[in-house]
Amino acid sequence: MTGDDFKLINEQIGPIAAIALLIGTAVGMSIFIVPTQMAAVAGPSIVVAILLAVIPMVLGILLLLQLGGSIPVAGGAYVYASRLVGPYWGFLGVAVPIMSVWAYILFAALGFAEYVPVFADVPTLVSVYFLLGAFLAFNYVGVKLAANVQMVLVSILLAAMVTFSVGGFTSFDTSNLTPMFPAGEGDPFADGYAPFFLAAVTLYIPFQGFAMIIEIGEELENPAKNIPRVLAAGMAIVAVLTIAVIVALVGAVPWESIIGDDGQAVEGGLAAVAEGILPGWAIAFVAIGALVAAATTINTLYTSYSRTIMRAARDDVIPGFFSDIHDRFGTPNRALLLLAVPPLLAAPLMGPFDGILAVDVLDWLVTVTVTGIFISFMISGVALWKLPTVFPDRYKYSFYKLPLPVLKVVAVGNVVVSAVFMVFVALGAPTALLLQFGWIGLVSLLYVYRIRTYDGEEDLREKMALLHKHEAIGGDSSSQGDD
Repeated sequence: MTGDDFKLINEQIGPIAAIALLIGTAVGMSIFIVPTQMAAVAGPSIVVAILLAVIPMVLGILLLLQLGGSIPVAGGAYVYASRLVGPYWGFLGVAVPIMSVWAYILFAALGFAEYVPVFADVPTLVSVYFLLGAFLAFNYVGVKLAANVQMVLVSILLAAMVTFSVGGFTSFDTSNLTPMFPAGEGDPFADGYAPFFLAAVTLYIPFQGFAMIIEIGEELENPAKNIPRVLAAGMAIVAVLTIAVIVALVGAVPWESIIGDDGQAVEGGLAAVAEGILPGWAIAFVAIGALVAAATTINTLYTSYSRTIMRAARDDVIPGFFSDIHDRFGTPNRALLLLAVPPLLAAPLMGPFDGILAVDVLDWLVTVTVTGIFISFMISGVALWKLPTVFPDRYKYSFYKLPLPVLKVVAVGNVVVSAVFMVFVALGAPTALLLQFGWIGLVSLLYVYRIRTYDGEEDLREKMALLHKHEAIGGDSSSQGDD
């Protein structure tokens, strides 16, 4: 397959729907679980930790503002890595995120299944297959349907966050904020620094969901202008509400009461600690919000990262079979199946399923996810550094342009922060990092095999360095190229 012989996705979504997709990924179920876990470890210092976590979030947003505004394409992470860093890094730019997405899909589905028994006695695997199957169907039928469903779900999700925040602020007690760093007796750089920085890293993890917007560039109306707008608006909403939830939690609930008899945070997250600060109906609504959050995460992961697979298949990096667009629904149906089937097959292996899933399984899946995302952001940081040199006109005429010195600071900052955070997170589950490195080793061998066996009319590595014709429209062909 050469040139533009592949079929493009004709459906487009507006910025409001795109913001809903972004929020659904960036918030997710973790906002209903992680704050209580971190409060049990770090106490009131999580208020400072979430403010610290905003710094790398801003670095990541600035990176995507520039890359997404300069090269608004489907499968952005793969395209940026392959076109700006090199073909091999592009191969990793599709393989590493997909491994992470498989893990995160499992995490969200299993977390969803843990909340279902609060409302109905349903076996865990049934809940998992129902959730994954339903949103696979929505995405198979069309991105507009998936986006419309997402807007409804995100409305419920945001309402649940607001409900908890309002209840927490009405019960706010400033004495709950002292000592701010209980483990270090007021000194974050004594014994208390470790849980504090662990909280900062962990609370930053949900913010990484903003990266999904660059994967659907081809389907967003006026992507060069709207990718930056969606990022700015979506992440502003996410940051404000996340900080509100955490401040409300710490101010309304003494951190010692969050610790259970086993020394760990009580199960049930925000819903479990809301007794006394919220009426019964509101507690139930917060629990529903957690279920909805898992659903929004699954929906957005299907929507966005199936495009990464599709875009790599257009280059024949993976079999072109997966670049197919459904004739009736106009969706990357085969890429969706490649994204959805492995988690469905792996779900039974995550047991035992006796009504309670081992917490360390969920933690391990999250670690697999975030280590892969950090690796991807390191590659994207290098891509941002090289953007003005490789595609000077794309940088010069991008709708939002970072001054060159700021661009370099953002690029280096993303590489350094991602590397440090990756190591910090992996210390808690080193096997997760080993899995990612093992996966990288395996796909590296596949890359060598693919390069040597490619039977196209042009060199595969050269093909991976050029933008497609429809992606180069409006740019300087001499600097951007086409294939």
